[in-house]
Amino acid sequence: MNSRRLFLCLIIATLTLSAQAQNKPISPANQQAHLTRGSNGQALTLPSQAAPAAIVSEYLRSSGHSAATVNSLRSASEARAANTGITHLRMSQEVAGLWVYDTYVKAAVNDRGELVHLIENLAPAPSQGVAKAAINEQAALRAALAAVHSGIDATAPTGKKGNTVTFFAKGNVFYREPSVTRVAMPMEDGSMTTGFLVETWVSKGNLLYETLVDGKGGIVSAELRTNNDSYNVFIEDPDEASQSVVGTVGITDESPEGWLFQGAGTTANIAGNNAHAYLDTDDDNVPDTAGSAAPGNGEYLAVWDGSEDPDTEANQNVSVQNLFYLNNVMHDELYRAGFDEAAGNFQEDNFVSTPRGGSDSVNAEAQDGGGLDNANFATPRDGSNPRMQMYLWTAPVEVQVNSPADIDGPYAAASAEFGEQLGTSGITGDLKLANDGVASAGTPRTPAGTFTDGCEAFAAGFFTGKIALIDRGGCTFVIKVKNAEDAGAVGVVIANNVADEGPIGMAGEDATITIPALSVSLEDGDLFKAHIAAPVEVTLHALADVLKDASLDSDIVYHEYGHGLTWRMIGRMSGAMPGAIGEGMSDVLAVIMNDDDVVGEYSTTNPDGIRTEAYDGYTRTYGDFSATEVHFDGEIYGAIGWLMWKNFDVAGLSRDEALAYIVDGMNYTPAAPKFEDMRDGILTAIANSAALGDITAHQCLVWTAFADYGVGVGATGTVHGSNPVISETFDVPSECL
Repeated sequence: MNSRRLFLCLIIATLTLSAQAQNKPISPANQQAHLTRGSNGQALTLPSQAAPAAIVSEYLRSSGHSAATVNSLRSASEARAANTGITHLRMSQEVAGLWVYDTYVKAAVNDRGELVHLIENLAPAPSQGVAKAAINEQAALRAALAAVHSGIDATAPTGKKGNTVTFFAKGNVFYREPSVTRVAMPMEDGSMTTGFLVETWVSKGNLLYETLVDGKGGIVSAELRTNNDSYNVFIEDPDEASQSVVGTVGITDESPEGWLFQGAGTTANIAGNNAHAYLDTDDDNVPDTAGSAAPGNGEYLAVWDGSEDPDTEANQNVSVQNLFYLNNVMHDELYRAGFDEAAGNFQEDNFVSTPRGGSDSVNAEAQDGGGLDNANFATPRDGSNPRMQMYLWTAPVEVQVNSPADIDGPYAAASAEFGEQLGTSGITGDLKLANDGVASAGTPRTPAGTFTDGCEAFAAGFFTGKIALIDRGGCTFVIKVKNAEDAGAVGVVIANNVADEGPIGMAGEDATITIPALSVSLEDGDLFKAHIAAPVEVTLHALADVLKDASLDSDIVYHEYGHGLTWRMIGRMSGAMPGAIGEGMSDVLAVIMNDDDVVGEYSTTNPDGIRTEAYDGYTRTYGDFSATEVHFDGEIYGAIGWLMWKNFDVAGLSRDEALAYIVDGMNYTPAAPKFEDMRDGILTAIANSAALGDITAHQCLVWTAFADYGVGVGATGTVHGSNPVISETFDVPSECL
């Protein structure tokens, strides 16, 4: 071979290897769905007598998808909505016996056999099949754990296997057995390779992850399917009305065998087809041994005593019966709105012939011992039980300055999860600024020459009888507070190091810490430092002595249930914008159900509620979307939902009708949605629901709500990394003027 030919061969080989090296799995975040609907309300196909699945397949084929791709479709569900006459189909892809990860079809076919709406993100089925993986399931589990649960080791296979899934021992770390499912992953060059979908559900924190691992052990994506709602000082409930006895709910279309399983359980462990509510005060994720024998007549009539802490037997019984009741109310309300078996709702027995899974009622844990001032909802895929954890809530805390008088306050604060929880009497003492004498990773702040982060041990007796003032940064909150207690402090105030952020919640665990710790804003911390030579005498105290129980707070229960609704009906709800929509939509459920624009006022002992503003007259718009925190950004969607509900209400639409539009809209909404996707989904639901009233008039109720907050005609929003790109408009269609 001459040198020139050898040189050309080397170039070709190099280019080939380079192309192969650059060929990567397509991240789920980059699998963009294609949405198709007819213009001016026209159908996409002519009337047909064919089966809905055949109508969809033929349309996809005529739209350019290959025969192999269309033949790879598998039905996930098919159900006709009685109120609209629309048949909703959901389909997935299977190639070489493997599910093609995160591909789907959502289609709507009317009674005339016309395709009226289609969302799909299908991957072309390759002719060469699916390339094999270079690793096995245990290696995939090990890679996933290293990525999302650092410090947890892979366990051994249990021997229980399915066609494509392998299960591993759960040990004492996992809530249920980790599973690794072989899937087909679309690649950037159009081929497919074998990958692994790893589900790990850790007991502590109720953290449920789905991690996609490629055939070589690389992490393609990791999606947290648990929505945690942690609030600083931000609730319908015992403050709104006294307890009332509600008659036993019997046989309904939504609950064909009623709510309650007869015979088993206790007054603190109640199970039925839609929900299983129980105490979990010791945080072991199974029902506590508590309560008395279940009443044979199904009457759970324990009476709440608000003057006592929630841990009395009677109050715990009320907590469980209330949580069971609220979960069933939400199940039935959403079932009427369209979140039924075919849509992936939460039921043990689906009572219908459908390929979608049952055995997935909500496991609802009352007074969960995993933390305070919190709630969460983990949503596995259809056929597995979701888990709702409801915590106890402490009262708001504050720092009252007793002297000098010119800075008396009070100053807003937030409690640590660890250490003593304050009552109304609190503790009093002089502030003393930390000086551990050692520079650490934290940036020392004023006064000059001291190290104020508290990350190193203090001299013995340094804080004796004092309340330590320590800066945030450099190490964990637990380390700071433990160092201060060891040096004699009777309490700790942590000053934030981020401007305009306010007090922050302080997580951590250390059972040896016995003193209280609060956080304050950077600005208030600087004010205390400026006067500390005076000295500054403060009282750290709570505004109430009795803990609040979130299981009595329907705002929070309904909010958490809403996460299950959006994950099951829409799909991926992780990321800055989908995550914000998930939080906002969960608030929308609460404000509609309770017809109240303030969310969470009971649990937080705050008449202004959880959010930064009440939703009536909310001031931020789409252009203010920050991509910094999903609860904060989600408030914008919550405000839209509140205004939309008020528009419906004034127009004479009932709650059931409003929720039917909103829930049905999710059938027309792609996974990982944007604000405008949610708007368009509801508009499409109205267009296909003529039986519910005047289409144009009802659509204008939606347009005006979204446009009022910047999601008007032509509005668009995307997030690139942490950078939102929002083009807001306040325009409505001409017919709505």
